[in-house]
Amino acid sequence: MHGNFNNHESSEHSKHGKQRGWHHHVEESEYRGHGRDHGGWGRHRHEEFEHSEHGEGRHHTSWNLVEEEGHRRGGRRERIERGMLRYLLLDALHHGPKHGYEIIKWLEEQTYGRYAPSPGTVYPTLQLLEDQGLLLAQRVDEKSIYRLSESGEKDLDSRADFIRDFWERNGHPIPSPAMQLEAEFVYEDLQDLQRTVAKGIRMTKDPQSLLSFRQALERCKNEIRHVLTSGAVPLQTSQEKPQRGPQLPPRELEAAIARLFAVEDEALRQTTIRAKEQGLPSIQIAPLQGKLLQVLARASQARKILEIGALAGYSGIWLARALPEDGRLITLEIDITHAEVVRESFRLAQVDDRAEVRVGPALETLPQIAAEGPFDLIFIDADKGGYPQYLEWALKLARPGSIIVADNCVLGGDGLEDVHKPVNSPTGIRAYNQRVSHDKALCSIALPIGSGMTVAVVLNKEEQE
Repeated sequence: MHGNFNNHESSEHSKHGKQRGWHHHVEESEYRGHGRDHGGWGRHRHEEFEHSEHGEGRHHTSWNLVEEEGHRRGGRRERIERGMLRYLLLDALHHGPKHGYEIIKWLEEQTYGRYAPSPGTVYPTLQLLEDQGLLLAQRVDEKSIYRLSESGEKDLDSRADFIRDFWERNGHPIPSPAMQLEAEFVYEDLQDLQRTVAKGIRMTKDPQSLLSFRQALERCKNEIRHVLTSGAVPLQTSQEKPQRGPQLPPRELEAAIARLFAVEDEALRQTTIRAKEQGLPSIQIAPLQGKLLQVLARASQARKILEIGALAGYSGIWLARALPEDGRLITLEIDITHAEVVRESFRLAQVDDRAEVRVGPALETLPQIAAEGPFDLIFIDADKGGYPQYLEWALKLARPGSIIVADNCVLGGDGLEDVHKPVNSPTGIRAYNQRVSHDKALCSIALPIGSGMTVAVVLNKEEQE
């Protein structure tokens, strides 16, 4: 999930695939020319740009709370009572000073994606808290860094019950879609068992049969208790048919495969550490996905690779290592600060002799590199709304036999057209999958690795017919 936007957003919002809500905040790294004092713990105001339904806009100053609401992230949607956002922001700052976007990401990460308030609610609330003296703000590198005041600590303590209740509901991992599906199957099996027993009891008139029923149910309950308390399947008796042991959940299975086939070296590990230190979101691909990209690059004997969306350079390292000495990787990144992190990652991984970063919005950069194609492998991992447009360019820059890979394309089913359309469904990803699955010029498949990768091979004219 990288963020190569089609518009010029703040550096903190790049790599996030979309604008959050209808408010564009000038407060963070885009605040320019407003005659502000950038130093000291003091007061400042937040300006927003509100879009009308006709695409026009106007500036206004926001001082009041608006409705607090979490974003839907593959699970249930978390909503909080009006006015309670302030205590979640204070709690986030209780764990250390942060700028606005870091607070949003902290809440999202700590709730495993259940709750991520929009900038349109967070920044006005931060301003209100600052006006009330509950937090202090300081400008550092054109970002407002917030910390709690003594009054803020006291105000947070007054809502300890709310904070405790919030984290009891949201401070634990969300089951994976596969686990949720398995739970539904188990529930349906239990319902079927109940119907079978109820029907059988009504038809039974023999006391011995009823006794056998009770004994069988008791054995069943004991085995279920054993599984729930120990997590292990009871041993089979000698008369029963041997069965396989308990199967690993999908994510644990992926991790086990990665430990065997996709071991990270120090350069890759340091890339993720450095990205976190620089404030980049922890949304790089998993090692298993990186190894898959490397295998595809080697299988296609790629000499030229294009990557749309760089983040910290993690996926670029996997790809560059698959290239021959005279091979070339071009990776596109919208944010100049992120691009410097990528260059350093390439240097430390010793692939900077064959990997370079081009800075700017992807849809502006892609026409400029058209003459450098065709590319043997193209990896798309940028803003999700732009996926259909990136696909159009990928097809222009590819050749018969080229491989096009897109990340974040399954999303537990949200990215697939034949799955019930959820609220805020990723329409760009759905459109991408619809196109590549039906285009006669492509042979494609979606793989449920991580959040899903769609792999397509460009066919020649004979193969298309």
